[in-house]
Amino acid sequence: MKSSRSLGYRLPSEWEPQEAVWLSWPTNPASWSHCWDAIQPKFAEIALVLSKYQSVYINLVTELQWEVETILEKVGLSLGLARGDIQFFDHPVNHVWVRDYGPIYTRSKDDGSVALTNWRFNGWGDKYPFELDNQVPALVASQVGLPCFDQTLILEDGSIETNGQGDLLVTTNCLLNPNRNPDCSREEIEVQLKSGLGVDKVHWLDGCIEGDDTDGHIDNLVRFFKPNGVLVASGHDQNDPSFDALVRLERQCRELTLSNGESVEVRLVPLPESRTQDERRLPMSYVNFFVGNQVVIMPSYGQEASDANAHKIVSEAFPDREVLSINCQEVIQDGGALHCLTQQVPQTQL
Repeated sequence: MKSSRSLGYRLPSEWEPQEAVWLSWPTNPASWSHCWDAIQPKFAEIALVLSKYQSVYINLVTELQWEVETILEKVGLSLGLARGDIQFFDHPVNHVWVRDYGPIYTRSKDDGSVALTNWRFNGWGDKYPFELDNQVPALVASQVGLPCFDQTLILEDGSIETNGQGDLLVTTNCLLNPNRNPDCSREEIEVQLKSGLGVDKVHWLDGCIEGDDTDGHIDNLVRFFKPNGVLVASGHDQNDPSFDALVRLERQCRELTLSNGESVEVRLVPLPESRTQDERRLPMSYVNFFVGNQVVIMPSYGQEASDANAHKIVSEAFPDREVLSINCQEVIQDGGALHCLTQQVPQTQL
């Protein structure tokens, strides 16, 4: 069977040129029981900010489009945000976290053309409904006219991180969890990742922030900011249940050897002070940012000193991009932040 790798496709880095970014609009009040009145204006803010830099594609059933248009106009007026190119697609979804169920795009090494990969999705280990979410990549593929490679592995894009140079970071906590692919060994999973994504080396790390019901997605822990540099979430409270795991994670990152033989520069990004809701810790992390065209949007959490420190670190890591903080105190209540909410579309014509 032909694969992305056999046909010369590779997984691009997030900082490469993008044509658009996907969002899925929130439509389920039960997911946002503490902040439903605030969450749709927050999504409007995110969409409007991103539309300044690139097209924004929104998964939303058609009958709700007029309501969302009204919210966008109202938020734009109140925040002084001009609306750019925002397009709606009649794709019903279960959840807003399109990073994890949307198509993962690959790019041809030969001519720069783009293809989709469609991995299976099971609601983060059969924790939540997922039937609608699982259909999104096929719906996109049927509309855009790009090649699409169907995969058999259960995989969320938030569980992988690449430098675009053939290296892929994953966590054992997530990819080896029996609630994903119980019949696959580590070696078998690695073979499918290399084949399906066109990567050369899979780096297995250990870690999970307390309260993260994704079982340890890498995008809450470690992010490339250049081909040989990573930003790593770090703890500052030795009594924190996540502290020892984050210390081990830092050590593992410092010991990495990339596919080209280089070592990795590690910069630490301290976690914000922990918060709980309904006796559950919220998995807040500053490295759950999204890198777009000329911009990085990163989460803040209403903690002035730590928000500012994290913004400084991320800004220094991306000196050629505008780094914007968006308050995610409402967004995090459903378990994710800005990277989880977004899925980039690589520029189709380079």
